[in-house]
Amino acid sequence: MKKKININGIIVLFILLILVALSTYLIPSGEYTRIEINGRTMVDASSFKIVESNPTSFLNFFKSIPLGLQEASMLIIMIFLIGGAIRVFESTGAIKAFIYLLRDKIGDKNSYLILILISVFFGCLGTFPGMLEAVIPFAPLCISIAITLGYDALVGISMCLIPITIGWSAGVTNPWTTGIGQSLAELPMFSGFEYRFLVFVIFLLTSIIYTLIYAKKIKNNPEKSLIHSKNLKHLEIEKENIKFTMSHLLVLIIFSLTIITIVYGSLKLKWNMADMSAVYIIGAILCGVVSKYSANKISDEIILGGKDMFIAAFAIGMARGVSVIMTQSHIIDTVVHYTASILVGKSQYFNAFGMLAIQTIINFFIPSGSGQAVVTLPVLLPVADLIGLNRQIAILAFQFGDGLSNLMYPTVGVLIALLSYSKISFMEWFKYIYKYMIIIYGIATILLLIAVKINFS
Repeated sequence: MKKKININGIIVLFILLILVALSTYLIPSGEYTRIEINGRTMVDASSFKIVESNPTSFLNFFKSIPLGLQEASMLIIMIFLIGGAIRVFESTGAIKAFIYLLRDKIGDKNSYLILILISVFFGCLGTFPGMLEAVIPFAPLCISIAITLGYDALVGISMCLIPITIGWSAGVTNPWTTGIGQSLAELPMFSGFEYRFLVFVIFLLTSIIYTLIYAKKIKNNPEKSLIHSKNLKHLEIEKENIKFTMSHLLVLIIFSLTIITIVYGSLKLKWNMADMSAVYIIGAILCGVVSKYSANKISDEIILGGKDMFIAAFAIGMARGVSVIMTQSHIIDTVVHYTASILVGKSQYFNAFGMLAIQTIINFFIPSGSGQAVVTLPVLLPVADLIGLNRQIAILAFQFGDGLSNLMYPTVGVLIALLSYSKISFMEWFKYIYKYMIIIYGIATILLLIAVKINFS
């Protein structure tokens, strides 16, 4: 008898850790010299040299997991706290009641408008303050909304993860990719705003259309859902109508003000993860007060919400373990050096696409926008100068390569976190997303080549 085997995201990450550990015995160790400029550690692009091989040991392989968790500790703490806060907001029934109210007002046939509004919200969250990881605590909520509207869990993930990821990729004012990248390239901060905003609009429309086509198909025929036969009882919600009350309205106002405050703080006040976590805690407490929750009730909901985020947090730590192994064995600089050397002597159009391809490959090993910028751009920017490629275009290629691949790489903690929570396997997700990846990479390539044609600067 044939037995279908589903491998969850944590196992996929563990297998990848094994493969990366084995690669440390095959790839020569190499290093760039790091120098500090204006308080930021930079790579000297001309300083690469082969050093003594340092493959990972059996013990270091397993140590990469706790070390990855340690490196991502602040992010993991934020996810626990935000997950707890979101649980308090959701437990009041305000969001669900508002969704039912919207559905009744616009009609069940027009429920796709709710998907569009949610997609636009997450797209803006990704492209302006660059809050990619913030999507994780919202995943249960979005899945719940999708199921309430008669769709499936894939639609729930799709309407939050895809928009926030493509928003991050367009990076209109994303401080972690565009901001750091332009700083390293010595370009005016967030220059080229107009073209990147156009990119964002095109990317967002593409993601919304893709999600709506699938959503409409499974609403008309639920058996066409890619996860129709999958047991997802843990995602089921009660079919009920909840009356929208004044208390619900106050909760939504607090929730909205919490998000607005965090976005403002990220953009204007340079808030870090601790600042954002603190605001979520304040919002959760205020929400509990207006909902007449006891102190015990508020704390219980926060703890339960944090508990729901454990798998997501663990996935992020394991994903960071990949870069821990590559950094300790000194092979990450070797990968960057030899991939960058491919571009020398080629045309501007080829090199623009080549930079996109290189950044896409490297994002598998360094799934961190700021981390990838610091490692790769000091090497690739001088290459861009040598081949006569505008630095603004090099940054755009970096944004696309770093961002878009987050939707398909099992080393990306955000993706694996959402899949682990929903118990959707990586292969089931890949079956859903691969067509979109072909489309969006095609569009990104065209936009990149247009940027070369108009000498985007």
